[in-house]
Amino acid sequence: MQWLERIAKDLDTKDRIRRFVFMTGNGDTRSVIDAMRLGASEFMLKPLDLVRLEDIMMEAREFVISERFKLLNAQAKEAQLAASEVEISALNRGIKKAYAEALACLARAAEYKDPETGAHITRIGEYAACLASELGWSADQCEMLRLAAPLHDVGKVATPDAVLLKEGPLTDDEFVTMRKHPEFGYEVLSMSDYPVMTMAARIALNHHERWDGGGYPRGLKGNEIPIEASITTLVDVYDALRSVRPYKPAMTHEQAMRIILEGDGRTHPDHFRPDVLKAFKTANQAMNAIFESMADPE
Repeated sequence: MQWLERIAKDLDTKDRIRRFVFMTGNGDTRSVIDAMRLGASEFMLKPLDLVRLEDIMMEAREFVISERFKLLNAQAKEAQLAASEVEISALNRGIKKAYAEALACLARAAEYKDPETGAHITRIGEYAACLASELGWSADQCEMLRLAAPLHDVGKVATPDAVLLKEGPLTDDEFVTMRKHPEFGYEVLSMSDYPVMTMAARIALNHHERWDGGGYPRGLKGNEIPIEASITTLVDVYDALRSVRPYKPAMTHEQAMRIILEGDGRTHPDHFRPDVLKAFKTANQAMNAIFESMADPE
């Protein structure tokens, strides 16, 4: 039966739908079994029954037409699915862009009540993503933090202007009021269960906590503080040192680094998560580049 195997192999192509009929003068059972095993749809003995042969050919033709129709239908569905996936991908890009813009607008709403600028908001996101990358976070995690970190001060929308914009020292009562903005921010942002918003809520609540336990509002210490909040805390301090404020001039990159790494009476290295501080030191030139490329308008 080697000749039959060669014929079957020649017919066995993936892009062809076929049926073949085995016709022979040898009617032994073994020949029938071998033919069927190799894919014969019918087995006919000579002399041929022409009426039966015509019926077989008609059935084979109908089978081939039906199978080709199924194949074309499946290919059409695959093409339609591929087109839909392209459309969905484009839609998702549009939604992501709109979502990012909405987050930026929300962050900017807090800054309208604060002397800080829109450039500050953008820088915070870029610093945070850069630092997270230095810490080994995935690209998706870094992007999430880039969107979430600028919302850290959104709770300031609930802080009275008389307190928020006061240029002199705050009274004890005013300081208590100011310290409520992390909780206000958390209340606003935790209304959503989207991952970026839940991360932003954790950052808003914890970005004034300190590694040594001396922060607020809950006095958390060490690993009790979410790492995304620890990252935001450090880059926010860096940007504040680099920026002009009503009560101080802008510092150089070197001056800001010295205060963060050595302390100055108000800021101390013990305030910051050690691995975040180490990564910040490693990536300090990237931080400087971000500030210089997104500097506040004169």
